Amino acid sequence: MFKAVLADSRIWKNVIDSISTLVEEGVFIADPSGIRLRAMDPSRVAMVDMELPKAAFESYDCAQEMPIGVNFDDMKNIMKRTGSNEKLELEKLDEEARLKIRFKGKSSRTFSLPLLDLGKEELSAPRISFNATLKIPANTLMEAIKDAEVVSDFVKITAEDNQMKIAASGDRGEVDVVITKESGELLSVEQKEGAHALYSLTYLSKMMAASSLSEIAVLMFSTDMPMRLDFNPSSGGKIVYYLAPRMEAE
Repeated sequence: MFKAVLADSRIWKNVIDSISTLVEEGVFIADPSGIRLRAMDPSRVAMVDMELPKAAFESYDCAQEMPIGVNFDDMKNIMKRTGSNEKLELEKLDEEARLKIRFKGKSSRTFSLPLLDLGKEELSAPRISFNATLKIPANTLMEAIKDAEVVSDFVKITAEDNQMKIAASGDRGEVDVVITKESGELLSVEQKEGAHALYSLTYLSKMMAASSLSEIAVLMFSTDMPMRLDFNPSSGGKIVYYLAPRMEAE
């Protein structure tokens, strides 16, 4: 049996929003230490890696590993029905192929979500050495991405001279955003050498859904290599995205 209670149901809603923006279906693995999920988008361009530890829950009961396969559109639609000041209970009995999702506030409302038999094989996280690690307010990164979307579908991110540059160009024009430590918006930078790479704005915009869980984003990348984008919820755990680069034409 698996049963977990979150004091604020909106935490789980935001977790589901952060996953469903990229993934159509996937398998949560619940075990005595907490809940985790690692899945790729259908195009295999991006990966999401989520962990919510036992300590993030008001109460948590899971004696052994249990796979919970879900359709994220269906779960997202259920989570839209949660309100403020509601607790969330997640429950799966060993003999049932359904996950009970219960909101407890002024009333108790229980949804029963059919589970998918997707197996429980887990993907491995990419092993990448990053030359630049940048910590930035999530809202600052989101606004820079929105600026880039005005003129292009791709963005070039550069880390050099202890500053971050976000540039985009296309038929609709050009934009350059420079973020520095002096401005207070580049919170920290660790850099082995200069780095630059081109990434899809469509995917980056979707990944910013996790900004509802964390005020800070940590961006890691190397020249023409996949990016890692970390969000660490205040409730505990992590949401990590990996995004493949777009190679620039010679």
